[in-house]
Amino acid sequence: MIIQNVTVIDGSGTAPIENAEVGVAGERFTEVRPSTPDAVPADGEVIDGRGGYLIPGLWESHTHLAGYAAALPEPEQVPFVIRALADFLAAGVTTVVDLGGSLDIDRAVRTQADPGETAKLYYAGPVFTGVEGWPLQAHGNPALARQVSDPEQGRRLVRELAEDVDFVKFIYDGEPGAPDKLSRRALHVMVEAAHEAGKKALVHIRTHADIEDAVAAGADCVEHAPLPSGDDELTEAGKLADLLANSGTYYCPTLVTWEQLGHGGDRGYLQELLVDGILDEAKARTVAARPGFGRPFPHHPAEESMARFRYGMRTLPIMHAAGVKIVAGSDVALTIPSPPLALLRELQLFAKAGLPPAEIIVTATRHAAERIAMPSYTGTISAGSVADALLLDRDPLADPSALSDPAGRAATIRQGKVLPRGNRIE
Repeated sequence: MIIQNVTVIDGSGTAPIENAEVGVAGERFTEVRPSTPDAVPADGEVIDGRGGYLIPGLWESHTHLAGYAAALPEPEQVPFVIRALADFLAAGVTTVVDLGGSLDIDRAVRTQADPGETAKLYYAGPVFTGVEGWPLQAHGNPALARQVSDPEQGRRLVRELAEDVDFVKFIYDGEPGAPDKLSRRALHVMVEAAHEAGKKALVHIRTHADIEDAVAAGADCVEHAPLPSGDDELTEAGKLADLLANSGTYYCPTLVTWEQLGHGGDRGYLQELLVDGILDEAKARTVAARPGFGRPFPHHPAEESMARFRYGMRTLPIMHAAGVKIVAGSDVALTIPSPPLALLRELQLFAKAGLPPAEIIVTATRHAAERIAMPSYTGTISAGSVADALLLDRDPLADPSALSDPAGRAATIRQGKVLPRGNRIE
């Protein structure tokens, strides 16, 4: 297949390549070159991308599909995740990174999901936490987390799990010294064990001190915008940005998590989502009628969540200016009707925070792929990479809303095959 006469935004963050031609053979990109009108591939398939913009398929870098599914009756669990992956693909999201859930569900999904109809799934399986730590405090399901009481036990558990997962997730949240929080020593030992097994280590944090400890332990990414300390926030953020940039640690702020939890049952927030195209009137009514709408979320009070949201929004440009490698992930879909829409909202929030459009694309493509280092899924349009891409009708560098507007997608390409136009998520 050849995609001709298209502007390529390859996900690397470099300037667009105008009037380009992209070759695809099997599941891989083969070349990006100037358009040659007479070029005909072996299979004869040519897509005229004239007036369009080709970007890598988007990545959701922080969700919990196998966690959502674990609360369902067993016969519904795997079908739920497969449907969600199909919804992601319909939204232009070709790769999904699940940061904590049932390993049995994850493995069954990988076996049963049709790659032509679903987004690619990478997963952490159960997360590591302290004794009765988060998320066991709220959910109590041992399939979601493994408790660690001492460093050597943690090392052994990481080694056992690493064979079955794509990366390892640690919860480093709580009061220092409390049994529900991993000790610094345990975090160091367990991150080291993950790296020895060839796996990336992703660390959920709450405070600036948690981030400092995670970076010192060798974390590859810190998950979530932190709670501000109450001191000079911008100076504090500058120091944090320098730490992350200098260490090469990725940062996944999940702003949409804190936005949802901070607003709780605020119907004015539903109106904002309506204006921004995330909800329509019918979806807004459905969300407002949910039994849990407006109820406090375990472990994350609304006031604290709003503080993290505002801090994350204010400081995102500081992170970018310092060279921090930012990653797009959504975590939860509570007020937002579905996980794919939560990711698209995260991209909207990046734009509202002032992140340049080219960087927004990088957060949901190249940085997302680098963060977990999966072979061939580079998050870029480049020779040898898996051919996942979106053909957009509008320039996402001039109008970032093109990334979240389904009407602007001319085509979705998954593993070198063009999916039917008009896929929509419910």
